[in-house]
Amino acid sequence: MVGRPGVRVVVAEPTYADDEHAAVNAGLLEAVALGCGPGVLAATARQHAAMQEAADPAAPSWGWQKIAVLPPGGVHLRRMRAQWRVLSALVETHRPNALVLLSAGPETLFVARGLVLRHAGLRLFAVMHGNLATAIGWRSRDPRRRLIDLRAGLRIARHPRIRLVVLEEHIRRAAMRHGLGHDFLVWSTVVLANEAAPVLPWSAPPRLRLAFVGTANRHKGFDDFLALHRNSAAVHDFAVVGRPSVEYHAAELEGIAVPPSRLARADFLAELRRADYGFMAFRGEYELTASGSLLDCINQRKPLIAVRNDMLDGLARRHGPIGYLCDTLDGVQALLADTERLRDAAAYAGFQAALDQIARARLPSALAATIRADLP
Repeated sequence: MVGRPGVRVVVAEPTYADDEHAAVNAGLLEAVALGCGPGVLAATARQHAAMQEAADPAAPSWGWQKIAVLPPGGVHLRRMRAQWRVLSALVETHRPNALVLLSAGPETLFVARGLVLRHAGLRLFAVMHGNLATAIGWRSRDPRRRLIDLRAGLRIARHPRIRLVVLEEHIRRAAMRHGLGHDFLVWSTVVLANEAAPVLPWSAPPRLRLAFVGTANRHKGFDDFLALHRNSAAVHDFAVVGRPSVEYHAAELEGIAVPPSRLARADFLAELRRADYGFMAFRGEYELTASGSLLDCINQRKPLIAVRNDMLDGLARRHGPIGYLCDTLDGVQALLADTERLRDAAAYAGFQAALDQIARARLPSALAATIRADLP
């Protein structure tokens, strides 16, 4: 453990034991350091190593305390007790003014309430990555589950010294529309300068390469990607850049370049740079979810072919066209048949210019002022 009692801020990753969200976490950590100075990072050894691998070598250095995090597996009292032991020990040891939690499950929100009640001077900030969608729609009828689900956690976390953070403005608007009961802070998802790809002149290859970016599963729209491949494999190349999914058999993936296992970060970025376009087909729940895959496309200056939604439309309104946004999947299919349009180098250069503008506005230094204002 590196650190000292009385640090201004402790940042903890309490729910992800592996390398998930490591690049996003590294960017947030850099923004916190630029905003209010570095303190102590608490994470598993694997998460810490992945964050270090992704981080800008010039970023401020943090102390690190190794913690234990249970593997994913539902919401139960055992998870709550484990998080309480870890997080309360961190606060007791370092006595920070602020505790920033890089992720938060339902159990985390109960622990957060206990921490601010025990420590009168503590302010706590919990980042809600992608789980807000579970607070709407169907809810278990089992009262034991309802007592500790996310909707119950959101109620428990209503306290003047607890602030819940979302990573995009469209998520804050959607949460308000669904009546989730919090005045959410917005800390926009950041990109890392050391991972950025330069804007280079592009000319269309003989066959365009369309990449599904992220985990290839159904709720992220991979079925749509398969449908496009079935109709356009004779014209374009299709690839998965990210993590393969056990939801699909090898026969369903035939003809698509799929990695044999989850790609290391450097390999992921290299494969994304090989693509001409990134494909996304966000489902309805993504109105309450930030997309790391989208930010990866932005930082690699890869134009999108996508079914439009509020998130993508908002970026395009503010910064200019970021690719081809279609109203429906049928519209995407028609677009893929229009090879002359997709090979337009001037349009592609315009997309890259808008993506470059977005990426520069999403550097940790841009978020630092927001964090400086929000943290004590």
